[in-house]
Amino acid sequence: MCKFMPVNLDNSMMKHMKLKLIALLWVTFAVVCTWASDSVVWHHPVVGYTHSIVEVTKVVLHADRTEVSCHVHYPSGYWIQILRTTELQADGRNFPVRNASGIPLGERYTMPESDEVDFTLTFDAVPLGTVKMNLVEPDGWAVYNIRPEDYRPEGIEDTYWRDVCTGDWFVGFSGDGVIYDGKVWDVVSREERRDGRGQWVIAYGGEQLAVEVGKEKRGTRRITVGKEPAVECSLITGAALPDYPVEDLREGFKDNGYRADDSVTIVGWMKDMPAEAWEKGRSVEILRNNIFTDKQESFVAAMDSTGRFSVRVPLVNTSEIYIDIGRKGVNTVVEPGETYFLLHDFSTGHVLFMGEDVRFQNELQTHPPLYVDGYLRKGQGTVDEFRTQMEEKYRHAVEELSRRVGEHPNLSRRYRYFMESFALTGLGRSMMQARFAVPDWQLPEDYVDFVRTKVWQRPPKPYTLCQNFGILMRDYIGHSSKAKDKARGNAVFNAFKRLRQQGEISMTEEEANTVEAYRLAIKELQEKLNVEPSDSLRQRMVVEFGKSDLGQRFISLFKRFEDVLNEEVLADNIDFWKENAESAGCDSILCQIHLARNLYRQIDNIRKPLPDRMMAKAEREIRLEGGWDIVSREQEKYVAIQNRDLSGVGSLKSAEDVKDVTGGEALLRKLTEPYRGKLVLLDIWGTWCGPCKEALSHSHELFERMRPYGVVFLYLANRSAEDSWKNVIKQYDVLGDNVVHYNLPDDQQRAIEQYLGVNSFPSYRLIGVDGHVLDVNADPRNLDALEGLVKRLVLPEQ
Repeated sequence: MCKFMPVNLDNSMMKHMKLKLIALLWVTFAVVCTWASDSVVWHHPVVGYTHSIVEVTKVVLHADRTEVSCHVHYPSGYWIQILRTTELQADGRNFPVRNASGIPLGERYTMPESDEVDFTLTFDAVPLGTVKMNLVEPDGWAVYNIRPEDYRPEGIEDTYWRDVCTGDWFVGFSGDGVIYDGKVWDVVSREERRDGRGQWVIAYGGEQLAVEVGKEKRGTRRITVGKEPAVECSLITGAALPDYPVEDLREGFKDNGYRADDSVTIVGWMKDMPAEAWEKGRSVEILRNNIFTDKQESFVAAMDSTGRFSVRVPLVNTSEIYIDIGRKGVNTVVEPGETYFLLHDFSTGHVLFMGEDVRFQNELQTHPPLYVDGYLRKGQGTVDEFRTQMEEKYRHAVEELSRRVGEHPNLSRRYRYFMESFALTGLGRSMMQARFAVPDWQLPEDYVDFVRTKVWQRPPKPYTLCQNFGILMRDYIGHSSKAKDKARGNAVFNAFKRLRQQGEISMTEEEANTVEAYRLAIKELQEKLNVEPSDSLRQRMVVEFGKSDLGQRFISLFKRFEDVLNEEVLADNIDFWKENAESAGCDSILCQIHLARNLYRQIDNIRKPLPDRMMAKAEREIRLEGGWDIVSREQEKYVAIQNRDLSGVGSLKSAEDVKDVTGGEALLRKLTEPYRGKLVLLDIWGTWCGPCKEALSHSHELFERMRPYGVVFLYLANRSAEDSWKNVIKQYDVLGDNVVHYNLPDDQQRAIEQYLGVNSFPSYRLIGVDGHVLDVNADPRNLDALEGLVKRLVLPEQ
């Protein structure tokens, strides 16, 4: 039992204690008020992962609310919307949005001409001690693992350290592995002591190393790996490396002369990916433009269960590439013969490069590319207004680069050169793309002259350094050669005339008149197309022209003399392409790139090999190893395809089967008669149609998905030469017991298309088990929808 001693207080003592209590209460009140008015500011917060266009630029935690400042870069005229269901997630709790400033909450906001908007979202108060949060629109977009840029975790695990002297990323620690020397080493053992020091034993490929981590003093630690000298290291708190401590005065990038056999190796770790990121696949995609084919090429590397991968990417020269664009998207430049290690930590937000020479790659992550892009749409402003808009965007980019260099004077010369080239080629590409929004695709002379002096005469070196340059090259040379094309006339018509005069082809006077009438009709059609703003109407006009009596008579003549005409046109084209490139101011290398592009495109378009004498001429002109390799490999591919024997293959049917049938409906019923009781998917396509061939390249996936339903596939080719028709079928292996191909005479093909109302290519129709055409959308390019439709028709009870 406890006893309490009674205490007697006189009045003066009571008064004194009362005053002290009042003073204490005032102090407490003042502290609470100050505390309540305090805020925590995250400047330049780091984001672990996002699949949104929303960029979080600042977070302010108040006692009564949390404010998240955001930036969106999106094309003008398009709209964005922040729903009222948007929320913050932190510490297992949800904090709903209250209001927004800068854009209306819950309503559509149309992007301004600047393509940019800044706004602030206010949420219920997140606890002031929070160091990580998510910004989420449920069932929509999300920004995961937002954290302060200067956040320093306790302990050594999940930290990354840079060499204080060189500025390079030196080592990274994780429970799943230690990153060192461009590799992820397994952790054999580890010990973190109470005083902050640590000892790790790591292993890779049979080699073991001891790693000693010293106690942190004034923000640095001494880290020793194996028998190497200790390295003074500082913690990397931001998403990318801070400024390098020394200057880098090297100029230029590696130029291998555009070789055919060079490559780059990229090793990486997509660490701690959330489920949403894994849903995008278990592989990493690398995208690179091939300057010789003028196509974007994809290279895929499988990831293991932890997100690690390795991939070798062919390079013709130093190139800009995109890594894992489906998730984070890392834009960088790689040089042939190098190996780069890339880390993207989806939890901490770090994106870091490790390797022999990765300073520029890390600088590019810290100070991202300055995009100068824009699009002129038909009927939305003049080219002069667009030019003013693009010049303003370029000026802003130049000012921003100047600001960066002023604030970060150690930025390398290579970084500055690339950024200047990136902004310039973006300006030029955007301005030349505007030609597709003006009549006859002809831009004003002073407009093009601006592009020539400002951009074209200052190309990046090597020419593969900036992806935009490849597009600019195509459009600039294409625009400058358009006038020459008009003066030269259509090459096919010239070939008709020249070969007839030389006696190499024989035509009646009536047939010669058909060629001339078609030439004039084509010219008239082109003038109408130039002033027609609707793409769908333009396509319909072209299709209807091709179906006309004049069009069909010309096509019949062309098919009769196709081989000799193509050879004559090609002989003329090689000289013409070279002349166009030279007149556009191309040096020898660009001329050869231009020739390789056009020859590759020619083979790809006709889908058969070029004549031997044309290849011999091309080989004399194209001396760049990488350029000739592309052309010769494409030639060899189609030689092999053409030599593949299809005799005995039941899929290719003879038009003799229906030679006496007329009328579109009767023809179609006759063609599908053998397949009564089954669904027939009809594909009307042409070897000249790019989207048609793209769809055919996915035929095996289509066949596999339709296998359970017994579907028959009927392909009818429009205006397609026999060799090209067979080569496309062989190339994509569009063959099988339930696959049928016809290359009908033009009049029969036209009759079927008129009966079905075909006005675009490819066109698809689904024919029921009774032989009647169903009124449904049966486009295999939406395979999920097609399978659902077929399943309902074949298995209606399900």
